[in-house]
Amino acid sequence: MTDIDPDDRHGLADSEPAASGVRPYTLTAGRTTTQVDVPMEATLELTDTGRDRRWPSHDPSSRIVGLCAAERLSVAEVAARSGLAIGVARVLVGDLVTHGYVQLQKTLTDSTSSAERINLIERTLRGLRDL
Repeated sequence: MTDIDPDDRHGLADSEPAASGVRPYTLTAGRTTTQVDVPMEATLELTDTGRDRRWPSHDPSSRIVGLCAAERLSVAEVAARSGLAIGVARVLVGDLVTHGYVQLQKTLTDSTSSAERINLIERTLRGLRDL
């Protein structure tokens, strides 16, 4: 029998989230959709209500809120930085939007110009290079 240290992060850097033993569907109560459209490229902005609320540390939404409080990130970036699957992150973000804790800033619409689309692609590429 080997000794297993539950605190051993197997070489993960401090900034990387440790894998959770919780199944993704338990974090969303089995839901895979939201009441609002949550595009992966949409940036998130914490509302005053979200900023003022006390978030329990065990709540998976608290990770999202903490990231949104620090800087403006896309849904995909929040998923990556929090260690959540993108589907789980989208459901949790949808809940936060529905309750008024977070606002979605959609980046593309039908009226988005080609220059704005190119700008988004360039920002995305810069963000990927910085990871």
